[in-house]
Amino acid sequence: MNTALKIILVDKNTGRSAMLRRALQDKGHEVICRMSDSSNLQDSNEMTHADVVIVNADIPDEQVFANLTDINKTKPKPIVMFTEESSPRMTSSAIKSSVHAYIVDGLEENRVQPIIDVAIARFREFQALKDELDATRNKLSERKAVERAKGLLIQHKNINEDEAYQSLRKMAMNKNKRIVDVAESVINAFELLE
Repeated sequence: MNTALKIILVDKNTGRSAMLRRALQDKGHEVICRMSDSSNLQDSNEMTHADVVIVNADIPDEQVFANLTDINKTKPKPIVMFTEESSPRMTSSAIKSSVHAYIVDGLEENRVQPIIDVAIARFREFQALKDELDATRNKLSERKAVERAKGLLIQHKNINEDEAYQSLRKMAMNKNKRIVDVAESVINAFELLE
């Protein structure tokens, strides 16, 4: 997985971030932006181009986790967090804010690359699951629309279920539309009549 990555580094400790930047560059990565805190992370132009976000915080507070949650809603990225201390509450906040690798007291140059690799793999797996869930929800929503349109046709045209489906199918073919689009049009038409 050792492809060159564009990384945003968030760390208020300039000495520590310089060491981490050097370790990342030695692995062929580019630190495209260094920030002292996470408050402007979501609005930064670099966020669009970044492959990974690394947050190095001695003791992360709730605002850091809130900022990371916002990023994952709008511009999801693999996030690695290094911290000096942790508590069950911090760990829970890291999980809720979709931190993909949460490392306590373990910032060592030789460990950074494998940690980034794991974070990217977890991020991709999570995104695949999210995409699958979205597709399933979409299919369910489409099916509900078709079933509702069939029900309306059965009720108002006094036909059976198969005839209602065939009617929707024929309209879809005649209008060169998807059956779900025709179903939604039928639902809208009946709602106007009520």
